[in-house]
Amino acid sequence: MSAPLSPNSDFLLSKTDAELLYLVQNPGFYHADLIVRARHELSRRGISVTPPPPPATAGAAEASYEEAPARNWLVPALGAGLVLAAAGLFFWPTAPQPPAPAKPKPAQLVAVATHMLPSFDSLTTVQLQTMPTTLPAAERADTTAQRKFLILARRFWEAENQSSYLFDQVVAEKTDATFPGHVDIALDKWRRLTSALVYSHRLQPTMLRELSQMHHVATIRVTTLEAQRNAYKVGAPVLNEYAMLMNDSVLYMRQALLGVPVAQRLKPGTVTKTHARVAPAMQILTELPPTRPGHNPVYVLDGELLASDPQTGEAPSQVTRLDPADIERVTVLGPEMAVRTFGPRAHSGAVIVTTK
Repeated sequence: MSAPLSPNSDFLLSKTDAELLYLVQNPGFYHADLIVRARHELSRRGISVTPPPPPATAGAAEASYEEAPARNWLVPALGAGLVLAAAGLFFWPTAPQPPAPAKPKPAQLVAVATHMLPSFDSLTTVQLQTMPTTLPAAERADTTAQRKFLILARRFWEAENQSSYLFDQVVAEKTDATFPGHVDIALDKWRRLTSALVYSHRLQPTMLRELSQMHHVATIRVTTLEAQRNAYKVGAPVLNEYAMLMNDSVLYMRQALLGVPVAQRLKPGTVTKTHARVAPAMQILTELPPTRPGHNPVYVLDGELLASDPQTGEAPSQVTRLDPADIERVTVLGPEMAVRTFGPRAHSGAVIVTTK
């Protein structure tokens, strides 16, 4: 400890009030004599100083240390409480969750046999080549009217050939799941014709009469096809006597449109259901049919009408020279349908060859 200051020392006179207060309030760090003189100096300056609290006794300190362990139970108690709370949350019973919905099974694809509806382009071409021959020479001279007439006639024969094919499929009991769709295709063809017939095309009288017949055929075919399609969908019989009679009427009008003489036309009612089953009016092949002596069908190669050998029935050379790989389709018409289509020269039938 440093030596006491003399009374004459001006050490404390140079100190500020704050410094003197610090000395007085911290007596443990300085000499007791210095503390006393600092108090006197503060009193002289008119500053009162609160005496410091008495130092704590040893007994009090010991008591404070002895009481501290009494509060140590709080920590383990809080820890135990937290553990119990966590365990309660973990084991607390919860409401049963609903089962997850089952995933839908993927759609199963089912193979369905399909086949295309023939277009009969070659047959239509031959029919269009035949129709102008039924017109008077004066009407054929009107090339504008004839061109319009043949455009409408093409729509007619495209629809009629497919409709006739579908009817033969019904008679031969060869309808399948594709039948309703094929009927819809044929009906669309008929609508293309009937929608065009509502306009005035300024045609010649014979052309107008034949268009009237075409419209009559269209009405019969549309009514029959719709009835057969609806019957097929509900599993009802597709063929009935009324449909057979209507089909015979259509076939008779076909002959008239193609110029078959009246004496050679098949009268309505001559084509029976039994005959149609035994000898279908039309067959679709992928190769040429075998020849038979005395059987002389006409051949139509991509629209060109050709005659077979009158003795052997052999096909014309233009047909026999064809590479089988180049043949797309062979359509064989029975005698009745061939006569209705090509006239008396097709009394043995017709073979229509379409190349690729």
